[in-house]
Amino acid sequence: MNKKYGLGFTLTELMITVAIIGIVASLAVPSFQDMIERNRLKEAVEGLKSDLMWMRTETIKRSCNLQVTFAPATWNYTIFRAAGTCGCPAGANCNDKVIAGSQFTGITMTNPVVLSDSTNTLFDFRRGSVSVGNSGNAQLNSSNYSVKVVVSTLGRIRICNIAGSAGLGGYENC
Repeated sequence: MNKKYGLGFTLTELMITVAIIGIVASLAVPSFQDMIERNRLKEAVEGLKSDLMWMRTETIKRSCNLQVTFAPATWNYTIFRAAGTCGCPAGANCNDKVIAGSQFTGITMTNPVVLSDSTNTLFDFRRGSVSVGNSGNAQLNSSNYSVKVVVSTLGRIRICNIAGSAGLGGYENC
């Protein structure tokens, strides 16, 4: 046999290799989609928790009660100072942070239970505890998973999986 013809791959060998790679890739795609969904939900829920922790810290640091409002339909939330308080001029609220849920594709918010309303503050600046009647939770969902961000009356903020539904790994059940 001539040494010149013995090196390399034949077209048949190359086609078989490409077909095997295609089959393996098609088996891996669904697990990657599930992983992406979980990561999007985790990013959203960790972001909400982080913003609420930031809000609590800023409330204590500024000696000023901050407020938060949720819009579950679009799942936006706004952290703000009320008009006429804490250096905010009268007539309009001063937004410190506005988060749009549109940046988290496929994630929805349901049941923001009593976390706040437009007239009550979430954290009291004296102790960092939650003002009376404002503890609660916000539930974030993807198509397959559901998780809550829970705020206790002491001001502790945590993430937990909803009992009886698929949750994210690493969090305890509510």
